[in-house]
Amino acid sequence: MYKKGKLLKASATWSYVLSFIWMVAAACAFALSNKAYWMFFIHSLICLYNGFEIDAIKRRMTNVLLEAKDRLLLILCTILSVFSPVSLVLNLMAMATNEDDGTRLVKGAGEVSASEGKGKVLRVMVISLIMVFVFGFAAKCFETSFFKVKVSDFTLTQAMTHYYNNGEINGKQFVMENDSSYAVTMYVPKSATEANPAPAVFVLPGFTRTKATMAQYCIELSRRGMVVFCLDPGGQGATTETSTKGANGVEYLVQYVYNNTDDFKFIDKDRIGAIGHSAGGGNVCTLAADMAGTSYKESIVKALYISGYIKVSSANKYKNLHCNAALSYAYYDEGAFRYQTDTSSLEVVSLRFLNEVNGVTGNHDRLIYDYGYGDMADGSYRILHRERINHCFQMYHKESIANTIDFFNEALEVDTDLDGYNQRWFGKELCNGLALVCAFTFVISLVAVLMKLPFFAVIRRDQAKVMAAPASVDQSVSHKVIFWSTMILTAIIACLDYIPLANLSINIFPTGNSSSVFTFVFPARMINAILLWAVINGSIGLVLFFGVTLVEALWEKAVRKSSEPFDWGKFKAIKICGGEGNAFVNTLKALLLSVIMFCAFYLLVFVSYKLLHQDFRFMLISAAPINARMFVTAIEYIPLIFIFYISNSIRVNCSIGREGWKEWKVLLVGALANSLGLAFILLINYVCFFKTGSPFYGYWGNGTEVWLYINMVFALVVMMFILPIFNRLLCRITGNVWTGALGCCMIFIMMTISASVSYIPM
Repeated sequence: MYKKGKLLKASATWSYVLSFIWMVAAACAFALSNKAYWMFFIHSLICLYNGFEIDAIKRRMTNVLLEAKDRLLLILCTILSVFSPVSLVLNLMAMATNEDDGTRLVKGAGEVSASEGKGKVLRVMVISLIMVFVFGFAAKCFETSFFKVKVSDFTLTQAMTHYYNNGEINGKQFVMENDSSYAVTMYVPKSATEANPAPAVFVLPGFTRTKATMAQYCIELSRRGMVVFCLDPGGQGATTETSTKGANGVEYLVQYVYNNTDDFKFIDKDRIGAIGHSAGGGNVCTLAADMAGTSYKESIVKALYISGYIKVSSANKYKNLHCNAALSYAYYDEGAFRYQTDTSSLEVVSLRFLNEVNGVTGNHDRLIYDYGYGDMADGSYRILHRERINHCFQMYHKESIANTIDFFNEALEVDTDLDGYNQRWFGKELCNGLALVCAFTFVISLVAVLMKLPFFAVIRRDQAKVMAAPASVDQSVSHKVIFWSTMILTAIIACLDYIPLANLSINIFPTGNSSSVFTFVFPARMINAILLWAVINGSIGLVLFFGVTLVEALWEKAVRKSSEPFDWGKFKAIKICGGEGNAFVNTLKALLLSVIMFCAFYLLVFVSYKLLHQDFRFMLISAAPINARMFVTAIEYIPLIFIFYISNSIRVNCSIGREGWKEWKVLLVGALANSLGLAFILLINYVCFFKTGSPFYGYWGNGTEVWLYINMVFALVVMMFILPIFNRLLCRITGNVWTGALGCCMIFIMMTISASVSYIPM
């Protein structure tokens, strides 16, 4: 027979679970503009409060005989448990049982374990450092098809395009106007030689993406014997060019390669293809149209693959193409809501793609996906794909990549036995992701090792006093209501204000949000939304932390008539240093530690890329080598966004960490509290999208498109989940909330900038 205490504990747990489920239901109803979301939200709060009360009853229970007050309270909780049926059953079972239960519910928080010995931490640091390069080498094996493909970088400069503009390409020349450069990665199979020239494919990523996010296409195409060129578009990645001219640089690159007969003898110039995703799809369409000539034979680009781009401005160029072409548009593309008119819908654009071929209008009146129209021999071949994936992850979708491979295999007459679904690119992705984990482990253990040195040890106070919960943790229902209400409120605010603030950022940072204007003042167009969101929500978090602390102190004195002195322990970790010696010097040492943490991480990125051509990334989360453009941009954003990072560090260490919980619970609650608001943005957006066909966050305010800001949330929600964990670990190591918050802020902001776009003129 179950003990009464266990039944009540299970009942409380189920109440918490149902509270979350009702909250999800509220978000879904909100996404569908159903006013019932208020009802679901109230149900969630009732379940949460019910759990608090049942938990409190169990703590006060020493045997099956409850006091009269608790018996009445348990009856009330049982009635309220109608919103949590499992809890209702468990409460009834608990009321019916007569078995003695002499246990107490709450287990006091144990002493914070002593820090690991220097030797053990040093071993962790060395092992993680070694594993960074082990995984980097493994990733290199996958990228080079186990050294059958040579992968290298080069920089395309203005001088190079001037020198190789000899001989017009179908009556046109493509010469860079600015003294700047494009970053290019080249994949050359060993089978490609002057005696056996190989076809070439030019790959272009979309807006806010870098060439590394298209590596999967490069790997799979080069595996099959094709030479591949991939470049960072203007204002993105390692490219210093600030304009979008020359089809975002790809026209300059094609002209350079096509006219450079000395360096690229291993390329068959009669078999050139191009692929681009999202905005890159529009760019390669422009490339193929501008270099089309008057026939398939004259066209420089013989095979064109447009992924995730169906704008009318691009469709108007279909009639100018003289090459075989494929058009792929994700079945769940979030941007499709924009194209619902008689001239812009997918069906209309797709029919134009099929009918406007080589300057001749066809008579196809219906679409068949995955069916080849026309003839490869004369460049009239057309095929349409609709993979069941969304826009953001289309370039990581196995079927989408397979369709691309099969198209180029046929259109460029590639001699290969490898099926399109025979893919190895994920091996590189996984290894780079594991290298990222090891890199973070390395810098955290490095900080721990440095804190053992006398130079830094003086800034660290007794960890047990700083991190330990108070001797008597307040487990009252009123404290829980205040604590969890604050958590829920901040999550709701973070969820609801992201898109309005993103829309507002367009007006607050007018130059930085225009692709035609380049500026030194907050030039990262998409990150301006994150900047505004971080400042507002970080400030709200700080106000709530100090405000709730004040209210609880006044409540204890005025209402509960407590004679206990106020617990100042929760503020110990906020003091930046408390060791021996000069306070100002110790403060500088604490800040120096943050800088060392940042420099060590990005030095590791630099060395890994220099030796192995590998950075640290997993899909949309990445840490790439930094350049001057990224560094100058980051300097502007770090001070303001730091408000959010220090707010988070204070919350997880000075509030959540002092609840007397086990450490795993502190880390889990901190991670969820920091990321659930953003996760609910995705939930609301995609519930609405899958139900209605239009995303909840499509247009906002005065009709501004904001759907691209949702794509940024995928990577942001992961970073926000791990941030409190890092802040907690680093606070335990250093004894203050500042060092870890600043170090994490510098690293994460640089990661965000390096993976986005910055319209800065340098």
